[in-house]
Amino acid sequence: MSRNHAKGSANAPPLDMLQKLQLFRSTLVNFLEWRNFSDVVHGCYVRVLLEMRSAEESRRESPDNYYIALVKGAQRGPVYSGFSADAVTTEWHIVIELPPCFRSTQNGNVVQLNSISNSPFRQAEYQNWVDMTKETRELSFPSLPQLQFRLGMLEEHKQQALAPEPRRHKHGEDAQTAELRDRALEEKRNRIKEEIMATHVKLRRIDQLKTLSLEDLQEVEREILDLITGVRIFINERSKCMLCHNRICTEICYPCKHQVLCKDCAKSICGRCPAPMCKTHVQYTFEAFTS
Repeated sequence: MSRNHAKGSANAPPLDMLQKLQLFRSTLVNFLEWRNFSDVVHGCYVRVLLEMRSAEESRRESPDNYYIALVKGAQRGPVYSGFSADAVTTEWHIVIELPPCFRSTQNGNVVQLNSISNSPFRQAEYQNWVDMTKETRELSFPSLPQLQFRLGMLEEHKQQALAPEPRRHKHGEDAQTAELRDRALEEKRNRIKEEIMATHVKLRRIDQLKTLSLEDLQEVEREILDLITGVRIFINERSKCMLCHNRICTEICYPCKHQVLCKDCAKSICGRCPAPMCKTHVQYTFEAFTS
């Protein structure tokens, strides 16, 4: 099956799974500089301050509350600040899935980072999310395989985004020395990157990497992870279904997690994954990161 649209609390993912996919405001700030920021946050969840759609009198008596919302992506808009203690500014606005019972913003279902909480989801908020999803025809619960797959991708992005940035200028270092050090570091980074591109296998150069400083290794790590992300994007764009060899692979087999089928061919595999050497019985197929 491509996606489970069944309603009911029995199909709702558990609270602990949503908490693993929760993006705090501080985490989003760490992701802001990424070129694929919208892809990183898509499919995760946030605890966001929302205003219920009700009469003016009722709204005065019932203050705004925090709710669990699915992140559909991000879009650029007017620059704003106020979400970080160090006066960081951004043009990124978070697009969320908003039930009809909430008042949409001026730009639709879009919120600023200021509205997103740094606190974990609470049990009452989770139950409220389950109830609203059951009552809203346009919404459905994600399947557990979808959430597990998205969690794996999120952990990779977190490791990359939360890696500490090296200091570009050491304490007491003059401008000329700093420039020479940066130039040497750039040359070393380019040389290592060329070796990786030539061999396609980083592990064959592990002994050489052991001689680098922590600062150099952090630079190399960022380059490699950025390269891996780019390669995965190109693989997804160019991969063809292993059955029809025509359409793009969009369906993921579970539990083996091979993305080797298009949506149409996924209906006729009879529990067998077409990936070479894969003997795992397919329990589900689902489309990752569906809108």
